Amino acid sequence: MSIIRSQYTTVKGERTELGRRTFKIEDRHFHKEAKSQKAQLESGHTHGIRKDVKIKMNRKLT
Repeated sequence: MSIIRSQYTTVKGERTELGRRTFKIEDRHFHKEAKSQKAQLESGHTHGIRKDVKIKMNRKLT
């Protein structure tokens, strides 16, 4: 989410926008996230559960 601040001035008795600045609260980390997702997919561990497959009871208890 970003904050937009506008600077106004008066020209011939009317208020007009002089300039606009956008302040970003935090940087976005797309590259880092993509790297970690790729590493998760390449690992042998399965992440999360599948809702369409029933999990056996002995897998739930361990």
